[in-house]
Amino acid sequence: MNLKHVKQQLHKIYFELLTIASSQCLEKSLSLMSERIAQLEGIRTTGIYCYCEDGYHLLYGVEMNNSEPSLQNRVVPEHMGIHQWIEVENVNGYFMKLNAEYVLYIESKKQMDHLLLNMLQSEVVRMLRAVTWRMNQQGQFKFLYHLSVRLFTMENKAEIVQEVITAITQFYPSYTTQLLLSQDTDIEIDCPIQPIMYNDEEPMSYSSMAFISGEMQMEKHSDQIYKLFAPLTGNQGVYGVIQLVKEEGVYLQENDVQFIMEIAQTAGKSIENASLMENSSHQISDLKLINDVTHKLNSNLNLKGIMEYVRDKIIDICQAMEVGFIFKRDHEYTTIEAASTSYFKTQGDAFASYLLENIDGPKFYGNYKEYPGLPYRSLLVIPMQQEFEVYGLVVIMHPLSYFFSFERFKLLQSLIQHCSLALLNAILKEELQKAVITDYLTKLYSRSYLEEMIIKLRKSTAKGALILFDIDDFKRVNDTYGHHVGDKVLKQVANVIHEYTAEEAIPSRWGGEELAIYTPNQEIDDAVALAKKICQYVERSTDPSVTVSCGVSSWDDVGKDTVSELFIRADSALYKAKSKGKNSVVKS
Repeated sequence: MNLKHVKQQLHKIYFELLTIASSQCLEKSLSLMSERIAQLEGIRTTGIYCYCEDGYHLLYGVEMNNSEPSLQNRVVPEHMGIHQWIEVENVNGYFMKLNAEYVLYIESKKQMDHLLLNMLQSEVVRMLRAVTWRMNQQGQFKFLYHLSVRLFTMENKAEIVQEVITAITQFYPSYTTQLLLSQDTDIEIDCPIQPIMYNDEEPMSYSSMAFISGEMQMEKHSDQIYKLFAPLTGNQGVYGVIQLVKEEGVYLQENDVQFIMEIAQTAGKSIENASLMENSSHQISDLKLINDVTHKLNSNLNLKGIMEYVRDKIIDICQAMEVGFIFKRDHEYTTIEAASTSYFKTQGDAFASYLLENIDGPKFYGNYKEYPGLPYRSLLVIPMQQEFEVYGLVVIMHPLSYFFSFERFKLLQSLIQHCSLALLNAILKEELQKAVITDYLTKLYSRSYLEEMIIKLRKSTAKGALILFDIDDFKRVNDTYGHHVGDKVLKQVANVIHEYTAEEAIPSRWGGEELAIYTPNQEIDDAVALAKKICQYVERSTDPSVTVSCGVSSWDDVGKDTVSELFIRADSALYKAKSKGKNSVVKS
């Protein structure tokens, strides 16, 4: 047998096998290989044996014409290593071990020299490897296609990762598969997860290099791959790393590395798509929330109704413990709206003033410690503004550190921004309504509003008292100090009346230097006691010091007094107080 000619014929067989490998099963490819080798010059019998527990069983055999049958159904050749051959005595037969599973038997007409046998075995082993690789490649492509179809229809990131790990474990059962995630990757999964660690003081690990570079990393031992780190890469980033660690005696081949990389890239893009879908769903939900809130705010709610609605929405969004609405009134003083939660109503005045003085934009605090004694660590401050003017703040708090997410903060910013116009319009409407019924100088209610409310309250209450105040010698204050000081004194007295007035009472400016308080459901003696307290405090707190005289009248459902008679009797009592020497209280 000519060595060169045989090698040329084997090369033809090699390319023929590669051509049909993708469409044939391995057994058919082996049978074709056996048939083609049998057709070589000087060969009379070939057989492919497959390993079983009790030896090697004949899988496919070819005996050329005029050859006596020599193939046995089962053989137990002497121990031989992979890529070795042994000779069968007296028949010019040779067993060649191709791999752990298959043995080729060749019987020639004449004895073959060792050089030819070695070449023949080497070429056949190369054929088998090529056919196996080609068929594995086809199987991998098919597997990858079906895996891609499954992954790209999933919307849950955890399900995607679980499917990938299951697939790799199924394909490479001899490898231990583990998922490595960075601390900012949000995937909850049942299988073990190991964080990707970063430490400037130590050399960067293979997993970190794979995560940062987005490229496959391998640890080798004697040029054999025993650890593989495949990054889960998408178009916009890397979402984790899949680590494969070999068991003893098992190594990956180069075509396996490429296959695993394809799986990891498919998984990365699937996770990215799921993340984008999740973000889109969140954005749609957030936009719907903002749209619903805007629609609600345009349904003619008053300021209190708007504040309560926005407060409840804020609590629903971020589970806040405290929500405060702080407004800057007339650029002078701070008010906390009634819709604010308990902390701001009971002890938040100083903190509210502090925030208005020191906060110049939206603020996100995870561990706030700048204001001494504040029992809340998570703090969000969102300005309410129209164009470039800030007219108030929304303050959101929770006692736990880092309780609020930045995504919720951005949503709340957008929500408050959309609410600002409605809030400002409600404030302006309320201020306009209040201006109509309020005295501009003293900020007390007008006389017309007082009369209107007394008439209204007489229908729903059983009694009430009216207190009239007159500042003693007020003309002398104006003449001595000027009208601007007179106005200042008038405001000081009005502030005292505000301070001593209960929530249900109605303080008003009766006219000139005369002021009034109507107290529903109060006996006349209680009104007299209140009037005396106010008289005493006015004398102590005004500058220049002034006194007031008071007349008190009352009604109940037994008497038949009209509103006019109530006013007349209070005015008459005030006149008597003036006549007694002023700075006194008289009831009628």
